[in-house]
Amino acid sequence: MRLFIAEKPAVANDIVKALGGNFTRHDGWFESDNAIVTNCFGHIIESQPPENYNPEYKAWKVETLPLRLYPVKYQPVESAAKQVKTILELIRRGDVTEIVHAGDPDDEGQLLVDEVLEYAGNTKPVKRVLINDNTLPAVKKALANLKDNRDFKGLYLKALARSVADAVYGFSMTRAYTIPAKARGYQGVLSVGRVQTPVLGLIVNRTRANQNHKSSFYYTMTGVFQRGADVIRANWKPGEFAPLTDRKLLDKAWADGTAASLAGKPATVEAAATDDKKTAAPLPFNLVRLQQYMNKKFKMTAQKTLDITQQLREKYKAITYNRSDCSYLSDEQFSESPQVIDALKSVFPQSLDIDSARKSKAFNSAKVTAHTAIIPTASVPDVNALSTDERNVYLAIAQHYLVQFMPEKAYQEVSVAIQCGDESFYARARKTTDSGFEAFLGAETTDEGESEDNDDSAFELLCKIRTG
Repeated sequence: MRLFIAEKPAVANDIVKALGGNFTRHDGWFESDNAIVTNCFGHIIESQPPENYNPEYKAWKVETLPLRLYPVKYQPVESAAKQVKTILELIRRGDVTEIVHAGDPDDEGQLLVDEVLEYAGNTKPVKRVLINDNTLPAVKKALANLKDNRDFKGLYLKALARSVADAVYGFSMTRAYTIPAKARGYQGVLSVGRVQTPVLGLIVNRTRANQNHKSSFYYTMTGVFQRGADVIRANWKPGEFAPLTDRKLLDKAWADGTAASLAGKPATVEAAATDDKKTAAPLPFNLVRLQQYMNKKFKMTAQKTLDITQQLREKYKAITYNRSDCSYLSDEQFSESPQVIDALKSVFPQSLDIDSARKSKAFNSAKVTAHTAIIPTASVPDVNALSTDERNVYLAIAQHYLVQFMPEKAYQEVSVAIQCGDESFYARARKTTDSGFEAFLGAETTDEGESEDNDDSAFELLCKIRTG
């Protein structure tokens, strides 16, 4: 009998559906003739309080710092005590011969189930299933490709080390700051944490900077050069000895003096070139880039974006693993792309220049980490039934997937370098020859470096310029 331990109920339900057969629902698990499926609710095991490691830790004293909280002593999370008891009983059942770890495919998911097995004192063999995509075919495929859980011990130890370090640092530093503060009459607790304290510092520093901000001006120079009937506008390029502060010219007198000294002087075109260039589509999203995109375009908070991706993954099975830190996809996902592209036609019925044989730089198994980028699955939801926010997040993910199969944006770029006196000036212009993916995705999502003039007349003008 195999026992599957999932990270959360939704994944347990997916495993039950993928396994098939006649499962009976019990209070906290499902069971068939040859399999049991149960689940955690996130972390259901936690470290015991410091005084359980050493009775001396009960009193807050500087002499006991730093606290020593390893090896970890576990206890059930109070709100999950009943489910912990259920899982321990299932692990220890005589007919259970093998356990399948079904935590999320990341270090925290690895720790979450492994710590339960550790707490249970498990000695039975453990397999690992990695479910990135919660659609039925993908879960079935993952279940047919079980790994040895021992291969993921490094991932477990990584998460465990972070967890222990956070506890030691948080408890110890909180006491280290609070003890002297109370000696000076402070009545509260000065809470310190590895993440919370730096974030608080960033907020305080930014708030103080805003409160103390004083307006200041910086200056740029634009050269207007005439060649026959043509007038060329070029931007000043600061030289080695320009008096810049944080790469900005703040000295108005210097700017005025330099401009006056250059007025009427002859200028020379040092270089002029026209190049054919291409811009590849942006990579598919990882979580952070998706959160940044949704905030910039829809003013959506990072937490809301995360919550919506969780819904899209668990409720609708519409996207792959949503907490990914990776923007690349595997070669296997490239081979599966025709089915996903075909499914997305219901969302994007317009004619699109998509070729499933076109392989973008996003498909690179060597750059895939524990996860792949966040992409749509072949289980496409009815976008009209989604909330506005859900639809916006889903469409952003789907669009950034589809552009991987669209042509690159092609353009010509002309650049001119002009020398006037001791100062340098430059002008650039671009002309799009093929919008490629940008016709679908839009120009606002691409980052093409410094701003250039995209006006066709400016492009044609600069193309006529020759050196000399």
